Amino acid sequence: MQGEQGKMPLSGKPKNTAKQGEIPEGVILARLVQLGYECPILWGHDRCSDIAIDDAGKLVRIKCKTAHYVEEWGCLEFNTASTYARVGGKPHIRKSYQGEADYFGVYSPETGKVYLVPVDEVPIGSKAKLRLGATKNNQHKGVKWAKDYEIWKAAGQARSLTEQCRCIAR
Repeated sequence: MQGEQGKMPLSGKPKNTAKQGEIPEGVILARLVQLGYECPILWGHDRCSDIAIDDAGKLVRIKCKTAHYVEEWGCLEFNTASTYARVGGKPHIRKSYQGEADYFGVYSPETGKVYLVPVDEVPIGSKAKLRLGATKNNQHKGVKWAKDYEIWKAAGQARSLTEQCRCIAR
């Protein structure tokens, strides 16, 4: 069913990328607020980070992304760069978020979960993968397990993001 011209339909996939980006941003923001983080609202599109939080007195910048399940690899995959279209037949430009954001806030519609992944732990200007299940060859070294990056659900379990990442690194 088609809505009024120029308006997003009430259900289904949003038709433009700005609207698509607002879905994970809203889910991630809600999860952070549930955990007790102060989240000032950043205004406008085309920002290097979408959410800023006060993490134990430190300003932390979060870029929101949607992860999609890739059945072939048994993992969630998300972009670690933005792509800018060029006019006049010039190539697209891919820009990394290193130095522009501290974490990727990653929402997966398939799992319904939110993950926080440090920007400097993923490939620059490419795609990152978070594994959901065992690898076919039982490899563990170098595997980024989605469960290790999942945001804690209960406020009583909330720690600073810095503490959470220290726990992941162990």
